[in-house]
Amino acid sequence: MNIWVIILGIVQGITEFLPISSTAHLILIPYLVKIPDFGLSFDVGLHLGTFWAVLIYFLKDWWEFLVSIFKGGEKRRILGLIVLATLPAGILGVFLDPFVEKISQPQVYSFAIWIILIGVISFGIIFLLLEKYSKKNLEIKDLNLKRGLIIGFWQVLSLFPGVSRSGSTISGGMFTGLKRDEATKFSFYLSLPIIGGAVFFKLFHVIKSGDLGSLSLILWGAIVAFIVGILTIHLLLNYVKKASLKVFSYYRFILALAILLAYFNLQVLSLIVFGVAIVYLIFRMVRGEKERN
Repeated sequence: MNIWVIILGIVQGITEFLPISSTAHLILIPYLVKIPDFGLSFDVGLHLGTFWAVLIYFLKDWWEFLVSIFKGGEKRRILGLIVLATLPAGILGVFLDPFVEKISQPQVYSFAIWIILIGVISFGIIFLLLEKYSKKNLEIKDLNLKRGLIIGFWQVLSLFPGVSRSGSTISGGMFTGLKRDEATKFSFYLSLPIIGGAVFFKLFHVIKSGDLGSLSLILWGAIVAFIVGILTIHLLLNYVKKASLKVFSYYRFILALAILLAYFNLQVLSLIVFGVAIVYLIFRMVRGEKERN
């Protein structure tokens, strides 16, 4: 098996759910090392892996949401809020995706790096501000139509590279007053329709192009992304119950430095900085040190 299949599966499983921007990592890593292009079909496989991860991890919740469609009650109201919060990004994503896809390619648009850096740094700052000033006293059951729609418009920001889907929705949740762990859980709920939509959209293009790729590589990539995705969801949910988002702010600032160094062809130094960032993030999350808010 190609080692890059495993690495890309790990990157997908981690960056899809942690608020650290998958795009920023998929831009930086090719700058540092040469990665083969496995094609769009492989990308579909990676997203399928993370789709199944969030589906299986919250299977009990999804089943209750499904049953609530017919029985009614609080679960159906929350399901309605999930749909409502998905609509802004879902609708605008169809129109903005071609533009965003272009500005995410630094080999074509050199200013893409600066757009990504703005996204990475700005949400690092936003995390710090939300931790200091947001109320963080509400639960998902306290959400109403207004708060759900606000979170939905925060999710629109994730269409721009460097922001992060989970970062934008967790921020949106905390902005409306949700507790950190409740905002994170609602963010995971929102990820299922968004990832599912991305899979459907990309699968359509794969079928249209006729480039189905290697089934074995796609399968292994999906399996790795699924396993790592499950572990990442579990780790993040436990972490945010006792520690703040500050660790992701500091990680983003170090990541931005690594991207900047790579952009100026200082690959070795960039790799060192990137390595320090990864070690720092792993250490802080596994340790789960409680921080002062």
